[in-house]
Amino acid sequence: MTHVRPLEFRLDTPRLRLSAQEAPWDSAIYGMPVVQIEDIEVLDQDGAVSDYPHYATWIDAEQVGIVSCRLAHDRLRDSMFLEEHGFRFIEMVLHPRRDSLQATQIPADELLIAPAAEADLRALQDIADHAFGYERYHLDPRLDPRQGDQRYSRWVRNSLHHKSQRLIKVSDGERLIALFIVEIRSDKSVYWHLTSIAPQWQGQGYGRRVWRAMLRYHQVEGCQSVATTISARNTPVLNLYAQLQFRFTPPEMTFHWVREGK
Repeated sequence: MTHVRPLEFRLDTPRLRLSAQEAPWDSAIYGMPVVQIEDIEVLDQDGAVSDYPHYATWIDAEQVGIVSCRLAHDRLRDSMFLEEHGFRFIEMVLHPRRDSLQATQIPADELLIAPAAEADLRALQDIADHAFGYERYHLDPRLDPRQGDQRYSRWVRNSLHHKSQRLIKVSDGERLIALFIVEIRSDKSVYWHLTSIAPQWQGQGYGRRVWRAMLRYHQVEGCQSVATTISARNTPVLNLYAQLQFRFTPPEMTFHWVREGK
């Protein structure tokens, strides 16, 4: 990879709208350009087929290796168009959301929640390197799941000094139990980008305690709501969010295109 600026593509015709942008953090992991389709809309089926080669030529010229796209669950026309052009369905994702934090009674817990420091980084990266398995880069059989692990480990490292994301650690005494990467937005909403309990403490009754303690942590900060994204395959955490009275907004479908011989 020799380019410096992230790749971008935009096509806007009366038949097909498509915009795509490189995900540099993923490109660094996979050693080739990884692109995300930010928006696609098939306005005319026959005409879109004629216009799509403009995008395909760009993909070939830039030697893009992986393309991902996420669509609302009812965008079947667009999803079928993608599948006709080599994309494969990977997962359905759900978006749990908990509102009215300030009007909710959340019991205190003895778990310790604090921003991570440089000294915590290795242990937190180790959690990220071993805790995930339901996500799209692990589910796609064409991709090496070990690179999926590296993706989350690098995300943890980059979040420590990120301009908007915060790396949070959760401890029980001397035990490092969990990590959260969160973003507090201007409207006092919180988005949980990445959440995980350390593998050795999974199944030990920490899930409900940790997630509830994090809700109280944000409540004390004055936040109004919390939202996140989870794979529909991850039934244990799906049940956890239901127990904590999160509601679920409409799901989305995730698709991948992977260059043959990748």
